[in-house]
Amino acid sequence: MNGNETSISEWKSLGGDPVSDGAGDPDVVFAHVSDLHGQLTPRYQVYYDNPTSKPSFKFGDDDRIIKRGGGVPLLAAKLEELRTGHDICTLMSGDTFHGSAVTTYTDGRAMLDPINEYIDPDIYVPGNWDYSNEAAEDGNFVELMDELDAPVLANNLYDWGTDDRLYDAYELLDVGGVSVGVVGMTNVYVDRMAPAFYEGKYRFGKHPALLEESAHAAHEDGADVVVAVTEIGLPWMVQAAKDCPSVDVMFSAHTHEYTYDPIVVEETETVVVESGMGEALGRVDLRVRDGDVQFRHHLYCLTEDGEHTPEPDADAQETVEAVREPFFADDPGFERGAGTLDRPLDTIVGETKTPLYRQSFLESAWNTLFNDALQAHFDTDLAVSHGFRYGTAIPPGEITLGQLYTFFPMTTPVARGVAYGQQLTSHMEEFLEDNFTPYPYDQEDGRVRNFSSNVEVTVDPTAKRGRRLVEMRIDGEPVDPEETYSVATFRRPGDPERDLGNCGFPFQDVQVDNGTIPVDVIVKYLDERSPVDYEVMGLVKTADDSGRAQNTPADGPYPFIQPGVDYQSGEAYCETAMIPRGNAFPEEGRNRKR
Repeated sequence: MNGNETSISEWKSLGGDPVSDGAGDPDVVFAHVSDLHGQLTPRYQVYYDNPTSKPSFKFGDDDRIIKRGGGVPLLAAKLEELRTGHDICTLMSGDTFHGSAVTTYTDGRAMLDPINEYIDPDIYVPGNWDYSNEAAEDGNFVELMDELDAPVLANNLYDWGTDDRLYDAYELLDVGGVSVGVVGMTNVYVDRMAPAFYEGKYRFGKHPALLEESAHAAHEDGADVVVAVTEIGLPWMVQAAKDCPSVDVMFSAHTHEYTYDPIVVEETETVVVESGMGEALGRVDLRVRDGDVQFRHHLYCLTEDGEHTPEPDADAQETVEAVREPFFADDPGFERGAGTLDRPLDTIVGETKTPLYRQSFLESAWNTLFNDALQAHFDTDLAVSHGFRYGTAIPPGEITLGQLYTFFPMTTPVARGVAYGQQLTSHMEEFLEDNFTPYPYDQEDGRVRNFSSNVEVTVDPTAKRGRRLVEMRIDGEPVDPEETYSVATFRRPGDPERDLGNCGFPFQDVQVDNGTIPVDVIVKYLDERSPVDYEVMGLVKTADDSGRAQNTPADGPYPFIQPGVDYQSGEAYCETAMIPRGNAFPEEGRNRKR
């Protein structure tokens, strides 16, 4: 036992009901690490005062708070603390090898020693950004996975040429005398991100029936309980929990949600949890009593002043400092893609009066600043970029070069082109469909497309397909479908020559600034305008007569899962089973080693 037992919730059935014997020890303890995104050291993060579930912080009069936490030394110390009292099964959802200057300029390899030596996962399931190093000439996803000490699971990842599955679908583990079947499913949307990440290399199975079939196979192999570790996103997993009754607990990742209260799907008796991004550690205890599986859950928020945060692991700290040291030299000299790192990461490059973060859905101050910097660089009519929802925070004060790389770690060149108004509005409609479709398996983005501050968008999240964009204005004027507009953005690796910024249509008059990456543009913008002062300005809003969409977890009920639409007054997300009960499960869900 250890001092954290008092923080764990009471034992419940998988259907959510309290059990008669609320005391007693677990048979199995799972620790869940997810979406590390290259976070070797503590970073700032924004936390929200959610109406129905929130971290135990004192918010005062504010609905959000910024704190610093996480990183490998803190995670390692917390895991060691748990391992002292229990036989721990450590599960790791991916997006580990991407998300900082250190990972960018080492093709993710800087994370290998810290993960293998101090996180020491029992199972690793790749995330979508783990494939991003394929965009570099010397990057290779399979080589990274092969150098992990943990078994890699992915029941839906196939070789491009042979259609052979690269990794096992599940693994049987003996934990605390219980046979645990762990099913792994990697992100299903990688082939919608960028061709350089997958084309000619990998294929991705998408059907949730693969998850159920792998769980069936694990049970047939003798598993007492079956858990799924995924990197697809919380809405997908909540729906899969309703469609895959053979899985007992689903460990979700990708959407960076914090399930302080677990999501219990009563009809299938399945529990879904997601464990934030790098500065949180999820814990699920299981025990089997008279054939019934019972659970309890806690999410440790490892902020530096947190109630359950230990002192950093000294050995892990030393390893991390050694990995990062070359990046703080006077001239690091790293190169990748269009990027060159010629200054130490702790170089002060600007200042902000207000906090900058992007843990939001419709609009964020950071995305607006980024697009304004792109627009200023090219002097265009507007700028457009991924409406990145996820990431760390920068509190008011100085901004370092390293912090900018955590917001945009890609060393792809910036670019500009010319587009018709109809292309811009049609593109926005496609993104709204990705986010606001009522069918969770079709949702992918988790953020609305963002533009420079001179663009205003009004949406109706509950309208039918093709009708969700109510209005789009540039400089106060409605977009003319037959007019052309100059657009600033960036070039994604491997995209067609005239397709820029993940827009999916051909631009005219394309100009690529091959020597400039997004971080360079932001540094220039900050140098000319610091201190900057950006807030959420209501650039993306819902129509007065439409359904509501919340921008942050502080704006509505928990859990804040994309699309954040109040379909049923907050009472339910989606109650419809998406897989016919008589569905024939594909044999691909079973183990076939490469």
